[in-house]
Amino acid sequence: MDNSKLHKYEYYLNSSISFFKSNFEKRINFLKKKNFLFTEISSFINNCIDNTKDIFIFCAGNSILGKNINSKKIYIKEIDEKYQIDYNPNIQYINNDWQKILPECDTILISDIEHQSNPTSNLLNLSKIIKNDAKIIILSKNMIWMILIKLLKFFLNFSPKKNNFLPSSYLENLYSSCNLEVIRNEKIIALPIYIPFFTNLLNRIFRLPLLNVFCLSNITILKKKDQDLSGENKLQVSFIIPCKNEEDNIKTFEKEIRENNQTNEYLFGDDESTDNTINEIDKLSENLNNYKIIKYNGPGICKSENVYKGIDLSNGDIIVIYDADLTVSFKDIEFSINVLKKTNADFINCTRMIYPQKDGAMKFTNFIGNSFFAGLFSLLFRKKITDTLCGTKIFYKKDWIKIKKDISSWGMKDLWGDFDLLISAYKNNLKITEVPVTYYERKENETKMTSVISNALRMLCIVFIAYYKLRMKR
Repeated sequence: MDNSKLHKYEYYLNSSISFFKSNFEKRINFLKKKNFLFTEISSFINNCIDNTKDIFIFCAGNSILGKNINSKKIYIKEIDEKYQIDYNPNIQYINNDWQKILPECDTILISDIEHQSNPTSNLLNLSKIIKNDAKIIILSKNMIWMILIKLLKFFLNFSPKKNNFLPSSYLENLYSSCNLEVIRNEKIIALPIYIPFFTNLLNRIFRLPLLNVFCLSNITILKKKDQDLSGENKLQVSFIIPCKNEEDNIKTFEKEIRENNQTNEYLFGDDESTDNTINEIDKLSENLNNYKIIKYNGPGICKSENVYKGIDLSNGDIIVIYDADLTVSFKDIEFSINVLKKTNADFINCTRMIYPQKDGAMKFTNFIGNSFFAGLFSLLFRKKITDTLCGTKIFYKKDWIKIKKDISSWGMKDLWGDFDLLISAYKNNLKITEVPVTYYERKENETKMTSVISNALRMLCIVFIAYYKLRMKR
């Protein structure tokens, strides 16, 4: 991208430049008094960007945010050189040619949107030069707090009296016009005044659903919508197929694989089956010797560990987790893979709850439980989720490095892996897209999803601990 073609404008508002130049001492004193506030924001941001190696922060008298940011390189553009304080040895202040650095950064943190002369143009320019998987984080305030702060400025003089009035509710309308899409939205800090113990407790309580509408700060994570996807068709696909006592179902795979793309890789993980599953996999491999059929031995612990081992062994660019019961058609899988390739999605969660299910496909108790957890996940993710337990999930192998780091860190072991994968994808700011599929009755044998009550309690514990770690833990 030729940066010379970007729109030219004065980055900061003149009123903001004048204020921060002439009120340096007052501003520094304000930062010292509100150190806990900026520490709280930085800590929460760290929880959202822990895979970031290079971050660029746009600041206006608040470069103290970089003090506690965890990143190998921290580039900061400040409104005035006086505020270029060495809070952190990884900080490097950039005054000129900052557009050249942005394409290399994993994360762009915008904490000065109220003081920019043209936020719309700035966001549009950013969407043109950042890489496809880079994330933009916007710090903003809700409407009630912005009005209150505007009144307080007349008495306390801690910020310019004239600046952009951009509450988070308005910014949401702005993003789409700048080729950006919200993938995660968090609300923090209900009480910006420090009272020992009480402030920390209250600020965490107010991160709960409904109460969080009163929070001061909005942390919005964005990614660009329209991307360069010219190389996506060349990506190789690896199917991870966990198997335990599925000999009758393995026999039916031959027809499906023959009709599928010959460049695909199929990894069958036999999880210490007591029937002839492993022999059927060998027969399948012999019959399809022109296809990439790989057999591996599962650890014999649970489905999730079997799947994770298969992902580690895979060679493809795209991972498809596919249950051996063939309850989802390969045509639906092919369509879902194309959604991943041709959109800005990072993680496809197939859902069985949209199209009519075939008779006998899902037990009534499983249907009720799945609907219940879908509601909990919708609260957790702050977006509609309709199916959490569909075994078919599709994502890029490069993102497995991020997801794997958070696997099994949600309080209890996820025996099936569905919650592990979804929550870890959300935690790492991957765009989760649901794709409807038709759910068929199992070809052969019985479902392995038994012990409904004990499994439900385990899953409930995972969701509650995930909410605590994602939103409330410091």
